[in-house]
Amino acid sequence: MPTYVVLLRAVNVGGTKKLPMAEFRKLLEGLGYKRVETYIQSGNAVFDAAGPPAKAAKAIAVALEKLMGGPVGVLLRTHEDLGRIIAENPYATEAAADGARVHAVFLSGIPAEAATAGLKKIPARSDRYHHTGDTLYLHLPDGAGESKFTAKTLDKILGVYVTARNWNTVVKLHEMSRR
Repeated sequence: MPTYVVLLRAVNVGGTKKLPMAEFRKLLEGLGYKRVETYIQSGNAVFDAAGPPAKAAKAIAVALEKLMGGPVGVLLRTHEDLGRIIAENPYATEAAADGARVHAVFLSGIPAEAATAGLKKIPARSDRYHHTGDTLYLHLPDGAGESKFTAKTLDKILGVYVTARNWNTVVKLHEMSRR
């Protein structure tokens, strides 16, 4: 049975879309998923499920929309996906020094090349980015709170929805998904 990592978009952020992780675990278990574990309050979980990831993502999105009263972005990755993302991190040295200043931005699809060119229009100051496939890497030396690389801006430019996790969370979720 495959192991998946689910990453929710914009839950428990700024007092909106409150989703207690115990409730999230219960929802995932109610969908028949096994060995469900959540990690921190930002909507991360690891679970085992039969079937393809698109089927699981759709089931979770439908259940969350019913529970939350509106749509919630749901992205799924595998242990192998996270391993690839970790191996390809162009900011590995910076992540080792301070994992809170390096982020993996998970994309719901692969944006058009013309869309990724739009990233150059974001005022970067000291921020750096690197795009590859369904992942955007960010090095944010001044912190995420000071960056113009926000989910809303990235959604608009890239034409796909996104959710970001700091490097410490990416590494922890990779460890949790090793089964």
